[in-house]
Amino acid sequence: MIAEILSTGDEVMLGDLVDTNSAYLCDRLKQLGLVVSQITARGDDIEAVKETVLEISRRAGICLVTGGLGPTSDDITAQACARAAGQPLKMHPQAYETMKKYFHRRGFALTPENEKQAMLPAAADVLINTCGTAPGFFFHLNQCLFFCMPGVPSEMRQMMETQVVPHITKVFSLTPNLHIRRLTVFGLPESRVSALLQEFSDLFPHIRLGFRASFPTIEVKLVFDATGFRPESRKFFDSTIQGEKDLDAEENDPRAYFEKAGRWVLRQLGKKVVSLTGLSLEAEVGLLLKQRNQTLAVAESCTGGLISHLITEVPGSSDYFLLSAVTYANAAKIKVLGVSSETLAAHGAVHETTALEMAQGVRQVSGANWAVSTTGIAGPGGGPTQKKVGTVCIGLAGPGVADAGQYHFTFDDRSRNKKIFAAMALEVLRRKLAEGELKGVKRDIMGEG
Repeated sequence: MIAEILSTGDEVMLGDLVDTNSAYLCDRLKQLGLVVSQITARGDDIEAVKETVLEISRRAGICLVTGGLGPTSDDITAQACARAAGQPLKMHPQAYETMKKYFHRRGFALTPENEKQAMLPAAADVLINTCGTAPGFFFHLNQCLFFCMPGVPSEMRQMMETQVVPHITKVFSLTPNLHIRRLTVFGLPESRVSALLQEFSDLFPHIRLGFRASFPTIEVKLVFDATGFRPESRKFFDSTIQGEKDLDAEENDPRAYFEKAGRWVLRQLGKKVVSLTGLSLEAEVGLLLKQRNQTLAVAESCTGGLISHLITEVPGSSDYFLLSAVTYANAAKIKVLGVSSETLAAHGAVHETTALEMAQGVRQVSGANWAVSTTGIAGPGGGPTQKKVGTVCIGLAGPGVADAGQYHFTFDDRSRNKKIFAAMALEVLRRKLAEGELKGVKRDIMGEG
C-alpha cells in the first residue's frame, strides 16, 4: 500500500519552521509496516492544497496531513479538502462540543474565530483533540483515506497515537515485515565507519545500510523489508561468512538473516558501538545508571554545562541525576568542589589531578554514586604550549574508582570541541558502567596507548 504525507503551511515553505512532524509520521508508519513513498509540502493556498489532495487521492491508500487547522485566515486545510471532495463545510457538533469543553476547562470563552475550527468537510469524521483546540478529521477520497491533524507536534502526536493508529490498524490488514536496527557509534569518523562496512552490501544484499552523522556520534541503520524474502539466501549464509557454522533449517528465515547481519556489523565496529538500540550516549548512560539504581553528579569547566544539558534532555533523568556544578573559575573549583589550591598552582586547571579532584569534590558534595568532570581548552584561543586547543582532562569518581585521563582532539571549532569533550566524558562513564573497567578507553577512542 502506498502511504504519503502532506505538510501544509507557509512557515514550512519559508523555512521558518522545521518539519519534524513528517519525520515522526514516517517513523510511526514504518512501525506499522508502511513505508512512506512521498512527502509533499504546500503553503497556505487553498487551490494548491486542493489539487495536491486530488493528486494524492488517485495514487495513495493512506495520506497523513498536518497543519492548517487553526482559527486564523491562513488555516485552510479543511476548506481545501472540502473542495477536493466536492463537499460543503459544515459545523460538526462533536467537534464543536469537544472544543467547548476544552475552552471551559481552561476558563476561556469560545470565540467565533475558534468556532471556525469545527467547520469540517460534510462527509468527514472527527478526530478528537484532547490537548489542543483544533479538531482533526478523516475522510475517503477516490482510493485514499486521509487523516488531517494539527500542525502543533504535541497535539499531532497525541491524535496519531490515540486515534489515527488504531483506525489504520482496524481498517487495513498490515503485516509489519520491515525490520530495523539502529546502532550508535562514537570514536570513528563517518568515512571510517563506511570503510569498515564496505562489504556489507555484498554479504547482505537484501538489507539496506544507512548512516546518519550527528556530531560526534554516528547512527548506523539496518533496514530489511522481509516481504518476498526467499530461502535461497541459505547459499549466502553457507558460503560467505567465514568461521561460522552453516545455518540449519530453522535458522534460514528472515529474522535469522537480519540478526546475522547485525552481528557482522557489531564485529566490524567493535567497541566503537556505544548503544545497540540507537540510544544517544547520554540516554545509554542513564539506562545503565537506572539498571544499577545509582546516581550521578557532574562538575564542568570547559564544557560549560553541556554534559548536564545532555543528561537532562533524557526523560526520567531526575531518577539518577543529582547535581551539576559549572566551576569555570579556579576560585569556584576551590570553593565549591574543594580542589586544592596547591594542585592548581602546581599543575593548572587543565590537568588530570585537577579533573580528578573536581570529580571527587562534586561526588562528595552531592552524595552521588558516580561523578564525572571536565576541564580543558575548547579554543579558539589556546593555553600554554604544552596544553593545546582540543585538550581535555576527564575525571571519574565512583565506588572504588578514582581515575582521570587527558585526551587530545584536533578540531579548531570551539563548539565542536565542547561537544566532543562532553561525549568523551559520557563515554568514559559508560565504559565503566557497562564493562567495569577503564583500561584501553583512550586507545579504543583516540587510537593512543
